[in-house]
Amino acid sequence: MRKLLANESLSIGAGQAMSVTAPVAQTLQIMQGHVWVTVAGHGDDYWLHAGQFLNVAADSHVVIEAIKGNSVVQVQRQSSRLPAASARAGLGKPLGARPVAC
Repeated sequence: MRKLLANESLSIGAGQAMSVTAPVAQTLQIMQGHVWVTVAGHGDDYWLHAGQFLNVAADSHVVIEAIKGNSVVQVQRQSSRLPAASARAGLGKPLGARPVAC
């Protein structure tokens, strides 16, 4: 398992999965493709398309899988101005994205 770094871009091949940890609160912005994301301890899984994002809390274990093609996920550190409740999917608006429905 690897740590997510702020301002890194993850390229995930079709049908491939990546297991990562978020050492700080981060936003996963889907730049290309369609991914399935699960966050340890959450009862929900997330199916995200290009233009959507997911906010994850610090110390989260996250699994991201590319669905039906290559996907690109941009990782950004969340602003310290966001309240703790924003660690759920789609709160805030990084890069002008559309939030995922919770």
